[in-house]
Amino acid sequence: MAVVDDFKLDPSGFSFEEAKMTSVTLTDEGGIINITGKQADYDTIYLTYHLVSNRWHEAQGNFTGKALAIGADGARNSAELRGVWSRKSRVTTLYSLDDVSDGNLYAVVVKIDMDSETAKIEFTGIQR
Repeated sequence: MAVVDDFKLDPSGFSFEEAKMTSVTLTDEGGIINITGKQADYDTIYLTYHLVSNRWHEAQGNFTGKALAIGADGARNSAELRGVWSRKSRVTTLYSLDDVSDGNLYAVVVKIDMDSETAKIEFTGIQR
């Protein structure tokens, strides 16, 4: 059995229209990055990522996080975020599996550009 046979992603995907890094806090383990963005289905989304550095490879590690979405109609959704990250030069990429309160499971790729303090976020459903 191969992982690709069991890890099936929805062929249609979603993306944020815009996302910006709003703060960075350094910790002994790595750092905390906060991002705020807009997405068509969830409207305004607030994301917090707690990055932990791999002690043997300074340009990679793991993270946990939380997300909160507030729709235009006031509807609220939250999510638990978990994954791994890697950094190449000044771009950090997060590979996340998100468990959302509306019942969706998403595979997510977040590319954070440290120079422009923006993020490109794309996600798709995990088929079950």
